[in-house]
Amino acid sequence: MKKLYLHLNANEQASLFIDEIKQSIEKAVATNACVSDVSGDSSLQVDGTQISCLSDATLLGSYGDRLVYVVGDESTAALKDAAAKASALIHKHGHEAFLNSEYASFISDGDALIGFDDGMAGMSLLLQAKMKPLVIDFEQVSYRQRLLRGGRQKEPLARAVMNGIEDGALVFDATAGLGRESMILAHAKAQVLSFERQLPIWIILKDALMRASKSRFFPFTLPKLQTIGTIASYVGEAPEVIYYDPMFPEREKSAVVKKDMFLFRQVIGEDKDIEDFIRIALRLATKRVVVKRPSTAEPVSAVDIQRAYFVDGGQCRFDCYKP
Repeated sequence: MKKLYLHLNANEQASLFIDEIKQSIEKAVATNACVSDVSGDSSLQVDGTQISCLSDATLLGSYGDRLVYVVGDESTAALKDAAAKASALIHKHGHEAFLNSEYASFISDGDALIGFDDGMAGMSLLLQAKMKPLVIDFEQVSYRQRLLRGGRQKEPLARAVMNGIEDGALVFDATAGLGRESMILAHAKAQVLSFERQLPIWIILKDALMRASKSRFFPFTLPKLQTIGTIASYVGEAPEVIYYDPMFPEREKSAVVKKDMFLFRQVIGEDKDIEDFIRIALRLATKRVVVKRPSTAEPVSAVDIQRAYFVDGGQCRFDCYKP
């Protein structure tokens, strides 16, 4: 299994929602999850020097495809050191050399580390050691300017979701991701409930929304991030609209990929249950389901899934389905 390491850095804000992570893990364990034992020798020989990579680690359990650990300063330093050497090995000799090395015994593709440096949660992939951690910061000037320039009529997403919907209507963002579209919908005066099933992304988004709630720059009701999971387990008031932005396969390889989207895709991967997810959304929503698609891609369709209309978003398109 992939591993997720949480380095809380004595951060009080991080501790506020660590219990929610534990509860989600316990729920997963009660249904269908495997918890591993970290007792015994968990050290690794690196360059002839033994490092205790899990000497101050606590296993919370497993969620999805990840084992989740809370690590202290010593373990974090050891992880970063080994990851840097493994990353250099891959760069110089290729991935196969890494798989045959001692590093592969305790670092895997997709292993992630979340730290709370400078009071913000940042996610790193261990084997991408040279990349800066991915941090969600809604207070960035460029993002705040987009919110100010946008709005219910100017943002194609807001037009697709909020057309004919009153202010304060309940809207689900079924795949919140980095939270940007949840914020656009909240700024357009929707009551937004956001869902995210990938634990590393949920953690950094939770942290970003907690920080945004204390900011003077957002004079509107922020999205409410639900407990880790999907709309499939939701029990409560039915939303008028559900917005769904699935992760489709990359259309082409490019050397110029934004850091946040590169790391995001590495963690999320491709959504393989898109049609089933749309069916669930159509059962829940009372007005419509809006699905984001590349502008040149065919709409998602099946015998029981037929697009009613779409809103052009330039490089993307918002396909609308009626229950």
